[in-house]
Amino acid sequence: MKYIKLSDFLKLEIKPFLFGAFLSRIMEEEHGDKKYFYAYSSFKSSKFVFKCDFDLKDYSDEYIEKLNRASGHCNWIKHKVSENNIETRFYIYNDLSISKTAFYQILHQKTLSSPFIYDEKMTDEKRSFIRGFIELRGSVDTSLKFITQDYFHDSRLELKKASILTDLIGIPIQYANFNMRNLQPQFVSGEVMRNTQFRINLFYYASNIGFINDYKARIFESAYKVTAKSERDQIIFYPCSLPKTKSSDVTFLKMLNFYTNNIYEKKITKQVIEKYRDDLGFSDETSIASKRNMSIVRIFDDITEDKCAVCGTEKTYTNPQTGRQQFEIHHFISLKNGRELDNIANFVKLCPTCHRALKKGAATKEQQVKAILKILHEHAEMFEFTSSYLSVSDINELAEKVQEMLG
Repeated sequence: MKYIKLSDFLKLEIKPFLFGAFLSRIMEEEHGDKKYFYAYSSFKSSKFVFKCDFDLKDYSDEYIEKLNRASGHCNWIKHKVSENNIETRFYIYNDLSISKTAFYQILHQKTLSSPFIYDEKMTDEKRSFIRGFIELRGSVDTSLKFITQDYFHDSRLELKKASILTDLIGIPIQYANFNMRNLQPQFVSGEVMRNTQFRINLFYYASNIGFINDYKARIFESAYKVTAKSERDQIIFYPCSLPKTKSSDVTFLKMLNFYTNNIYEKKITKQVIEKYRDDLGFSDETSIASKRNMSIVRIFDDITEDKCAVCGTEKTYTNPQTGRQQFEIHHFISLKNGRELDNIANFVKLCPTCHRALKKGAATKEQQVKAILKILHEHAEMFEFTSSYLSVSDINELAEKVQEMLG
């Protein structure tokens, strides 16, 4: 079995493709007394491609070569190959004996510190990251025009990993989709238990990102009767017309954060599902359309309870436009420290008084650290995002660091 030691892997250059592959889903496996992490690619034969036209067994060597080239390491191996499916893996020997969550945190932080993230344009490096993230496990939907994958996670830290693609990589959010199949009545009844999905518009993907997998490209061609294509550096592109969408469409962010706050690790009954579906306007197209013009801040305001994260008050003053109590949205790590911090994962709701007190110099250091500690202790998702972003695991040290960075 081919593998690279984790201690060596972290010292070497990690290409965007591998960042995407592992941030999308990290797997674990034991062989004897050794533990390994691995990323994988898996796909099955499709009725849209005749076996006599495309032999998966013959293609497997070429596919391994493509994965190795994109990764910068010749460590991809065939795990299973038959005439009906291919699975390949990239193994990392966990010689540091760290947890999967810790490995994810390290990779997440390394991604945030990589220069390619901050290029305003959609570069080849960003495209490579996206292919690693979505295409290795993603399936070509032959009816709904998505490339889609099941959305797996093992900790709260991973819940918003899909937002990396929109917040940092720059996929337009109108082409991203979060399908909460947990809210389908068939899920609770046990009739159809399907995973929540992350999806990207297939025509955007085919024209702007490009396929590394020739077989999935062939499925796209056949299912949607597309003939024109081009190839650059072994990546297949299709000059497709993009669907008409509204530039202010933020449904993806709304669904992703609704899932995090209301569904993850929650017991949901049929009655709860009916309420959530009504809240989300699934049965009211006018309601959906009207909510698409909300800013990210407005979305966060709408899906979180009206309560100050520091003092706990639920009463401030009535907003005449909404009829609700007025609260303010605070960037927990100040936005002055990087534009990537304008992220729902970095938002916290405060009353006006506590918000003013968390401005630099507006209160004593001790008072501000105390307020920050309260937020970190009572909001696990904020601790996980902040500790990952700043690479600080001690909560007291983390609070000090956040206070130093106040704007």
